[in-house]
Amino acid sequence: MNEKEAQAICEKAIAFSEAEHVQVNLNGVHSASTRYANGEITQNVARNQMTLRVTCAYGNKVGRCSTNRLDTGSIRDAVKRAEEMARVAQPDTEFLPPPEPTTYRPIPAYADSTAHATPEDRARVVRAVIDEANARGLKTAGSFATNAYVTAVANNKGLFAYHTATRASLVCTMMTEDSSGWAEQTHEEMHRITPEAVAQRAADKAETARHPQEIAPGDYTVVLEPAAIAELLAYMAWSMDAKTADEGRSAFAGKTGTAIGNEKVTLQSLPTHPECPAEPFFDDGMPTPDVTWIERGVLKTLAYSRYWAQKQGRAFTGHPSNLILPGGNQSVEELVTQVEDGLLITRFWYIRFVDPMQLLLTGMTRDGVYRIQGGRITHAVKNLRFNESPLVVLKNIRLLGKPQRVEGHMLVPPVVVDGFTFSSTTTF
Repeated sequence: MNEKEAQAICEKAIAFSEAEHVQVNLNGVHSASTRYANGEITQNVARNQMTLRVTCAYGNKVGRCSTNRLDTGSIRDAVKRAEEMARVAQPDTEFLPPPEPTTYRPIPAYADSTAHATPEDRARVVRAVIDEANARGLKTAGSFATNAYVTAVANNKGLFAYHTATRASLVCTMMTEDSSGWAEQTHEEMHRITPEAVAQRAADKAETARHPQEIAPGDYTVVLEPAAIAELLAYMAWSMDAKTADEGRSAFAGKTGTAIGNEKVTLQSLPTHPECPAEPFFDDGMPTPDVTWIERGVLKTLAYSRYWAQKQGRAFTGHPSNLILPGGNQSVEELVTQVEDGLLITRFWYIRFVDPMQLLLTGMTRDGVYRIQGGRITHAVKNLRFNESPLVVLKNIRLLGKPQRVEGHMLVPPVVVDGFTFSSTTTF
């Protein structure tokens, strides 16, 4: 859907409403994925969906309705339903009227080749992965997805915003009889995905992880690959709500302006970053700002909604649009050479909160844990369960490597962390 078509639908919905405040969100996605396992493609799936969400308010009494039918009658029905719910709703004491019209920074994040990728295009990428697995006598499984998004927001004050984006993502797991290795790559342009390199990395990790040995739980120096540190930072980002902290209900209560990490740590959201672009606006049409969350270890700000920023007299930040953790130029392998005794961790999974007030998490390692001795990998290690807080990790970071794109909207480096706590072993 192009910008003109999106604006026409939004304006039609707004024109149908008699409410005091009206906001319309239009979200579309074309997602396609080719999945593979055991040396062959197992599934091709595709989905096209457009959703219109209407918000109507009388004062601070708010009603919402959504529909995936965009004919005139269905749009009118959705608007009237939102109005009906608003009239009988209890007042929302945190509701703010929609923002005024504004301008947005252009964020290039769309590639035609990704948006129009065919099953044959994805099959060629998967073929390269399967060929590598077959050549090395390994099993492989994973997926290659190509997605295209359209996002628009409008309100009855005259605001209108429109954005398109694409994303291609290759995920690869390689397996031996007693080990696995994993790698991924994400980019807006599908032709920037290098399946041979992804497959080789996953295969190398699987072969190095053969015959894992058990070690005792305890505190270890770890090299966390980008996927591993990204998973911990994601949980931290979800917990950075300023209102929750100001009310004493989070691990960040009273910490603004204090050191929560090593001075090497600076964490930012930079929506226009060319290697990790985010959307130019939030759901309500507010522009996504550049935000420095942590600067040289000091917590500079938490995530302020429009309501809480206005109430507290602070700058609006919104939730993190992306997460950028600057680092250096060293690879994972170069970081390993600087660890006398420790573990290399590929990634984590099944992470859960243990104590939100300490931001204490638990989870397990996955797809490759390796013992480091004398600056080199000596053997594979069986998986371990960890109990650790990202806040402790930030304080104990000793070295940062070269940032890599992971998890869609994160650009983070591998890191060396001292005193990372593993609470128990596993049987595999």
